[in-house]
Amino acid sequence: MYRPDRQLIEQTAQDIRIFLETIWPGWHASKGRPVPMPASRGTCQTSSLFLTEVLRLKGIEAQVEQGNDPAKQEGYLYRNDWHGHAWVELPGLIVDVTGDQFDLPAVHITDPGSPCYRSGTDTASCEAKYKRAELVAAAVSAWKTSL
Repeated sequence: MYRPDRQLIEQTAQDIRIFLETIWPGWHASKGRPVPMPASRGTCQTSSLFLTEVLRLKGIEAQVEQGNDPAKQEGYLYRNDWHGHAWVELPGLIVDVTGDQFDLPAVHITDPGSPCYRSGTDTASCEAKYKRAELVAAAVSAWKTSL
């Protein structure tokens, strides 16, 4: 089975996190929200989609996983409660670039068997998914320009 180079993934995730910190305020503003603390709060799905796209540009296949129904014990288990959350999975790795909203490191990398991450279904509206896609496309364009 293909396993991506962990060091490359870690460095890419760190670089992406630094980049995301510069654009999260605009993402929050586009939803008419003030920037929360930490600024990653409420950006996990869009940030994960962006990470997946950048990894694909590097030839690394990855997919977004999410759990949005805490009643079904989906998402991320934090302080004995489930919270809606999204992250990226690759063979042998979970990469979470918004983990600081759960008191994790800003970039959290763990094994797919972690009991704190549980996938479910993306329950967002079509409009929300379209808005995410727009934000990701703009971020990818800005990322390419910054290289």
